[in-house]
Amino acid sequence: MVITMVLLMFAFFIARDFYLQKRQAHYMEAKAAAPGVREQAPVYSSMNAVGGFKTPAHLAYHPSHSWAAKESRQVVRIGLDDFAAKVVGQIDQIDLPARGRWLRQGERGWTIGRGAHRFEMLSPIEGEVIDINPEVLRNPALALNDPYGVGWLVAVQAPAVDSNMKNLLHGRLAQRWMEESVSALHTRVSPGSEAYLQDGGHPIADMLSLVPESQWDKFVEEMLG
Repeated sequence: MVITMVLLMFAFFIARDFYLQKRQAHYMEAKAAAPGVREQAPVYSSMNAVGGFKTPAHLAYHPSHSWAAKESRQVVRIGLDDFAAKVVGQIDQIDLPARGRWLRQGERGWTIGRGAHRFEMLSPIEGEVIDINPEVLRNPALALNDPYGVGWLVAVQAPAVDSNMKNLLHGRLAQRWMEESVSALHTRVSPGSEAYLQDGGHPIADMLSLVPESQWDKFVEEMLG
């Protein structure tokens, strides 16, 4: 009887150690994949520009001017692109979805505010929000100054990430789409486009400043809808 108890206790401790080791390994794997634990923002080596708007070549884009970057098998980091940042021009507030909320591709993901105006943006990916960027909540200007880096917005656990990504714009198709967006902006802001270009042909950082405030909501909807 004593021998049996000793063997059972020995088996229990072996099983417990195995469980603890597996749990620690799982934790370390999740920690490595979770964007919120990174000490610095992602670095993008291929930074294309279309019409003066930064458009990293390896990212996937939603037509509403949000981007998605696959970081692990099912974890995707998302944010607004440089075009959206320059269209809005100034962000006083960002309302991000809470952790645990389920986002749907092409439906409202977050809201950005300027003065009394609120502009809804669409999520490029479907999934559960697992991380939000606290820095951009404290300092919304990060989303304008570095939308692909420290200005990222949320990360989601996306079970159907591959099919979601197929619905987004990549490579040459994304470049063509951005060219069309820039052309539409030229037409909407100024038919001759001179008004919205600074010296050197770069777009100004605040397109809304060129539009009467009474038209802001319509303008943003047209450019980012």
